[in-house]
Amino acid sequence: MICRSQGYLAATACVLAFGACSDPEQSSGLRPDGPPEVLSVLVANAADQIAEEATFCKTGDSKRPGLVPANPNGPSQVCPDNLSQGVDEAKDVIPSGWYVRVMFDELLNPDIEDLIELPGGGLFGGSLMRSQPVTLTCNGVNVNYSGYYDPSGNNISWALGPSLFIQPLMFFPDPALPVGTDLEDFSVASGSNCQLSIKPDVIVDKDGNKVPAAQLGPFSFTLADMELTASTPAPVDFKKTPVMPVTIKTTAPVVVNFNAPVKKDSLLPGEVTILEVADCLATTGTPHPAVVTVDKDDPQAFDIVEDDTGDPKKAWLPSKTFTITFNAGANVEDVAGGPATLPVAEDFTICFKTGT
Repeated sequence: MICRSQGYLAATACVLAFGACSDPEQSSGLRPDGPPEVLSVLVANAADQIAEEATFCKTGDSKRPGLVPANPNGPSQVCPDNLSQGVDEAKDVIPSGWYVRVMFDELLNPDIEDLIELPGGGLFGGSLMRSQPVTLTCNGVNVNYSGYYDPSGNNISWALGPSLFIQPLMFFPDPALPVGTDLEDFSVASGSNCQLSIKPDVIVDKDGNKVPAAQLGPFSFTLADMELTASTPAPVDFKKTPVMPVTIKTTAPVVVNFNAPVKKDSLLPGEVTILEVADCLATTGTPHPAVVTVDKDDPQAFDIVEDDTGDPKKAWLPSKTFTITFNAGANVEDVAGGPATLPVAEDFTICFKTGT
């Protein structure tokens, strides 16, 4: 039995050891006659990979998805109810873990996908590395990708289907890739304008019909710019009074999170100001040098500690109050060079007290 899951169940495809199952029976929601029609092209638009946003909807076709009740986050309006209306290009697509789903009105020839045995044996992963059914570009440069064919679903299921799931290799550990491949080599910069085009002679249905020439694309979308999204501890809310520091352990780094994998050394220690202060409202204090490293558990975060504790096991001096701000003009880059300008102290100040 093939078991597949994507979106809210993570990007995986697997086959149980006792063999593979065939495509599902044709559902009344599908349209097996004629060529395979592209009903919708969707892109991931939430970090939880549940929500998907249409960047293309086929006009005049009643088989395209409209209000879809099956979304785990609640009913989702994918395409307008008015069949004469399309959709605007998707903007601000998540720059980390993004993918594209091309939805068809019928089952495809499954030969488009290879099932490759995973390390350890007994399970298989889907791969489009051989067939390469689409061309994916960002800022005019070809993007290395893979994915799989998902024969399940219709225009009211979630995920929508049948579909081709397409994802850059940076986020898709394709089973055809050699073990140890550095996925950062396939990174795409945040803020990129991307296009997907279907190759004219690769995708066919079970009768050998090809995708109509008018539906080959390109289908465009734009990745969100890189930005700082959160920190631990959280930044101070100066609108609340009194402004009190939170207490952290002396061994705990301050963590700043971004919406894309960060480039090592793109946040320099000299761009971070650490002050030992009397209280969170102080703008002057005793400066401490910073050490900035990529978080070992989260490639989208930097860890910040001070550099003069005298104890390698401690990130901070005990029983002190500190503020952390970024210098004016400080920048961070994602692994592909997409930049983010960091907020100034007036907009983002972290204040905390260390334990004993």
